[in-house]
Amino acid sequence: MSYLVDSCVWIDFFSRKLHFNAISELLIKDEICINSIIFAELRPSARVSKQKEFIDCISALEEIPLNIDWNEIEEIQYNCIKKGMNKIGLMDIAIAQNAEQNKVSIFSTDKHMIFLNKIMNFNLRVE
Repeated sequence: MSYLVDSCVWIDFFSRKLHFNAISELLIKDEICINSIIFAELRPSARVSKQKEFIDCISALEEIPLNIDWNEIEEIQYNCIKKGMNKIGLMDIAIAQNAEQNKVSIFSTDKHMIFLNKIMNFNLRVE
């Protein structure tokens, strides 16, 4: 099983050394993938702080294709708002949609991703 590791987990891993065992295990098993949204969230800050090793690490991961279905995004956003969560970002929804499309799990600690999981019921790893 592959995991789309959310940017919040990568930031914790590289800046605060959290999730070390989980990320190390997934890297050894070659079970981590990334998409262009997560790249776009991570690389600018890493470039500014000259963290070349971090950029090299995430750039070496398998990148899964991104095909945003805006009608589905709108429906998910509608369901979020109906359930009282009107601050879920479109990028979080697109990441969740992308994981479902590519049949991969998500590794995230983000409260919005945890809420989205209740609506979309994708495979979520939280530590």
